[in-house]
Amino acid sequence: MPTGEATAALPPAARRLLLALGLTTLAVWICYAWLDRPLAWFVHDHALPRVAGLRALTHLPDAIVVASAVVLMLAPLRLRLGRPLGSVERLLLRAGASVALAVFVKDFLKFVFGRAWPETWIDHNPSLIHDHVYGFFWFRSSAGFHSFPSGHTTVTFAAMSVLWLGLPTRWRWLAALPCVLVVVGLLGMDYHFLGDVVAGAFVGSVCGASLARRWAD
Repeated sequence: MPTGEATAALPPAARRLLLALGLTTLAVWICYAWLDRPLAWFVHDHALPRVAGLRALTHLPDAIVVASAVVLMLAPLRLRLGRPLGSVERLLLRAGASVALAVFVKDFLKFVFGRAWPETWIDHNPSLIHDHVYGFFWFRSSAGFHSFPSGHTTVTFAAMSVLWLGLPTRWRWLAALPCVLVVVGLLGMDYHFLGDVVAGAFVGSVCGASLARRWAD
């Protein structure tokens, strides 16, 4: 990471990105060392996944992916017909492209970090709750070690960060609300560690904000 004069020479946007990366790394480390395991065990011991509605919240990113795919497929067709995209359509197109970028990035990071899941979901994968397996197992292609970063969080923040930047201030809560709901659902169902969610929020926000600012109207 650049320091001193090298950091000062960077553009302001790059400095902000490095600062955000540093803070996110610190937050993930704090979660890993002190918060992730106690929170996962608390959710499990108190049977929070049985709370009605929590599972439904975790399906919101699935709807975002489907909507993004539809937007990305229909936009070229509309242009082909000679109909220019309106401001709302361009905003949705940026959100869809951000989701596509975020999916690629989070899949690569999952492979690199290879983190075990809080609970056992996929082909008897080792997990904290079931096997007391905890940590990062680098460069694993198996989905049983793809907890970090949270893909659902990444996708949600990628789309919503674009909408956040494109919406008037009074309507930005419409972009923040899905992010909050998805995080609550993922943690409440013990689908992810808190650190996974923090990392996913960072990756998704960077993808969305970077694309939105470079692809401005």
